[in-house]
Amino acid sequence: MIVRTLQIASKSLTTQQQAMDTVSQNIANVNTAGYSRQSANLTTSQPDRIGLHNFGNGVELASISRSMDPLVANAQISNSTQSAYANTIRDGLTSVEATFGNLGAPGLTSSLDAFFTAQQLLTNSPDDPITRTDMVAKATDFTNLASSMQQQLVSRQLSADQEVAVQVDTANALLDKIAQLNTQIIRNEVGGQVSGAANDLRDQRDLAVMELAAIIPVQKVATKNGGLMLQTPGGDLLVQDGLVRQLKTGPIPGSSFNEVQFADTGLPATGIESGGKIGGLVTIRDTQISNYIDALDGIARNIIFSVNQLHASGTGTTAVTSYTSGLATSNSAGAVNAAPEVPFAANIVDGSFTIHVLDGNPPTNPGGTAINITAGTTSLNQIAADISAVAGVTASVNAAGALVIDGGANRIVFSNDSSNFLAAYEINTFFQGGGAADITVDAAILRDPGRIATATADPATSAVAITDNSAAMGMLALRDQALNVDGDTPLSLTQRAGNLAGQFGLDIATATQDSVFREAQATSLSAQREAVSGVNLDEEMINMMIFQRSYEASAKVIQTANQMLTTLMGILR
Repeated sequence: MIVRTLQIASKSLTTQQQAMDTVSQNIANVNTAGYSRQSANLTTSQPDRIGLHNFGNGVELASISRSMDPLVANAQISNSTQSAYANTIRDGLTSVEATFGNLGAPGLTSSLDAFFTAQQLLTNSPDDPITRTDMVAKATDFTNLASSMQQQLVSRQLSADQEVAVQVDTANALLDKIAQLNTQIIRNEVGGQVSGAANDLRDQRDLAVMELAAIIPVQKVATKNGGLMLQTPGGDLLVQDGLVRQLKTGPIPGSSFNEVQFADTGLPATGIESGGKIGGLVTIRDTQISNYIDALDGIARNIIFSVNQLHASGTGTTAVTSYTSGLATSNSAGAVNAAPEVPFAANIVDGSFTIHVLDGNPPTNPGGTAINITAGTTSLNQIAADISAVAGVTASVNAAGALVIDGGANRIVFSNDSSNFLAAYEINTFFQGGGAADITVDAAILRDPGRIATATADPATSAVAITDNSAAMGMLALRDQALNVDGDTPLSLTQRAGNLAGQFGLDIATATQDSVFREAQATSLSAQREAVSGVNLDEEMINMMIFQRSYEASAKVIQTANQMLTTLMGILR
């Protein structure tokens, strides 16, 4: 029986040491990210039946379990996805905040106001060269700001698109890591290399899944033998045990940007855009910044075409004797409203414009000559021929495909363009360009502010008064006039600019609020996990003392049994 006592005590020493090792592991990993507190679960050994009695065989280590709450763990994965999504959108919007203006730089609305204020002053003093120069300066400020905003927004789109590729590489590395951990866990837990769960490997896998969820949203499904399957929200397989499906970026049909695809099939990964960093980057790129660019482009298109419509039918203080259209066509025999090189060609309709040739006093064609245009039929060659039929002026299409109108020494004035041809082909216009990307003040006006149209030709005599401000008044009225050149809801230019700034402000406020909420949620979930899985040093010290005392008691039993055995052997001698 003394031998049994020694065996039981010896086993107890080993078991208490194993329990102490578990405590030591917890203390060592008190600051390790993702670590779950482990507990040594002790149980009595299988007893022996001797005669009529059962004699115990002491204690043994049944298992080492990790403390975790699966509901909290799943909530943390979901929060990781949504937090990364919200933070990415917030950071993306913050990065373009300066684009919309601040206290140190004017925004689009203030720049637009300055443009119309200069137009108001020009209306009051159409013959003042200083006022004209100021008008050019304010218009240039506006066009520079609009094009700069567009470039900055497009640059942020491109940056987001490039960052998607970087995040895909990071996601692939994590997918590989998770698959490797799956293989190790299955081998350890099923292959018998360890007793019980591979706790440390499971912690590492959970942490890797959490990191992956911050990049792409995932659905987690446990498989048998300790494995794990991950899917996209759309049900596409990412990982199953040791199997991995790598991701890549590939072109989106009809777009200059990329989407996340599976490397093995080239098919898009469904649901990726619903969360995580990649989802936030895609939302920034394809929705929010894209909407800002569209709104900005709408402002530019409306001001370009609407101002040019009125300006083309007016004249300034400078007597202009020749015009060359700012835009050209590769097919001068085709319909002028079907030229793909002309951004506003589709706005040309059935109508006419009047050309006045001021070759004398009174002019030889008082009241001017109407040049008729039929959409879908009239070509640039036909318009050149019709203009050349007017006395005192010739017209032709040059080698580049531009319309050249030459009055020699005669002043040329246009009026009453109901066809929109002059505005579309940039003949006697104030702006050039087709949108925010290329909007500029007309090069001729930059050289000579006297070409800013403020007056209109008298419909009966073709006479032009230098103090006439009728054209300037018409352009000033655009400030509050509802426009829809782009086919959108009719709104004034100031309303459009205000809506753009207001929408950005609302978006960044919403993104910031969502980010703050997700961070608070993450803090709460972290506290809940810490309460279950975190290492409490005070508790570990208590456990250490308990196992220490048990170890010391077992050692004392061995010492006592050894003395008993020595005494017995002495008697037998």
